[in-house]
Amino acid sequence: MADPQVLDLLDPTRTAWQGGGPRPVRTLLWRPTPDQRRAHPLVVVSHGSGGAPEDLAWLAEPLSSKGFLVAAVRHHGNHNDENLPEGMSFWWERAPDLSVVVDHLERTESLASVGVVGYSLGGYAAAAVLGARIDSGKLKRLYAGEAVLPIPPGRPDIVAEVAGLLARHGGRDAVTARAVTDFRDRRFGAGVLLAPAICPILDDESLAAIRRPVLVRWGDADDVEAPDHNGRRYARLIPGADGRSMGEQVGHFAFGDGDGGDQDAAVHESVAAEALAFFGSHLAVG
Repeated sequence: MADPQVLDLLDPTRTAWQGGGPRPVRTLLWRPTPDQRRAHPLVVVSHGSGGAPEDLAWLAEPLSSKGFLVAAVRHHGNHNDENLPEGMSFWWERAPDLSVVVDHLERTESLASVGVVGYSLGGYAAAAVLGARIDSGKLKRLYAGEAVLPIPPGRPDIVAEVAGLLARHGGRDAVTARAVTDFRDRRFGAGVLLAPAICPILDDESLAAIRRPVLVRWGDADDVEAPDHNGRRYARLIPGADGRSMGEQVGHFAFGDGDGGDQDAAVHESVAAEALAFFGSHLAVG
């Protein structure tokens, strides 16, 4: 299969975390195998924290081989080549990245419909464009030092670190107002959440109000994003969501770039087949 095309997109409505200028939204684009359709369904992909668009190539490639246009975003400040404090802490800025990609591709391609896939923190971004919102009360408790979310490994001083970020970016009230924005984008018609993250800080009613088909998959051995608080909770709160575990021994990174051997390969094969069937049922084709 041909290498994906690189799109160096920019969002002039937001500023880059470092150096000023518009926010970069670099995107890898897998074009569908040529066929006779005039328009293609688009699937936009959001990687995990500190990851890369290529981590989901195992899903992008089979989707593109079946006629889907697949666009995987590299989230500014929170990818494998650049982890900045803002990128790791202001998760909500991921969701508008997905809409920027759709804006661009609507101008340059013929789109029949749009879906979204998110892995780990990308699972939150995917849920956000479908209607999930951060709960302001829970966020304020988090900023006050309450353990609303687990402390990430390697960031033991996260409370003090985030306090400094709030001061540099307009204060707690300004940051909270941005964080609780409704980032729903009605162009997204269906979503797949893989080992999704940060569900405990989301507004339960916003999840219950999602009216798009959603598929949720997780592993029972996930010790990064505990399924009881994340995957199972997303599946329980989103009406009609198709949620299930991929196995008792399946961990968080089985849904990533697949360096766990045969078990990860089996997870990839199964999830890719399910995603193809899911999007095939819920996204219009040209």
